Amino acid sequence: MNLYDGHRVEDHAAFLFDDLLPAVVGYADSKGVPVGVVAFAACVAMAGVMVIDGVERDEIIRAIEEMRVPANKAPEAMR
Repeated sequence: MNLYDGHRVEDHAAFLFDDLLPAVVGYADSKGVPVGVVAFAACVAMAGVMVIDGVERDEIIRAIEEMRVPANKAPEAMR
């Protein structure tokens, strides 16, 4: 998926799985809230950043709809 010329979301999989998702899970655990609540808050915040950066709302929605994370590839804490 290309949102920006020359950059692919897939190129950042290691950051997403090794850094971002564990940070979301860890924060949720430390606050005693469901992971989905923290993930949603992070998603909305990042969508705001993308809109400011010029990404259209429809593009963000399409990207969410196309995103599929195979359960066997998700971090242990997300299974």
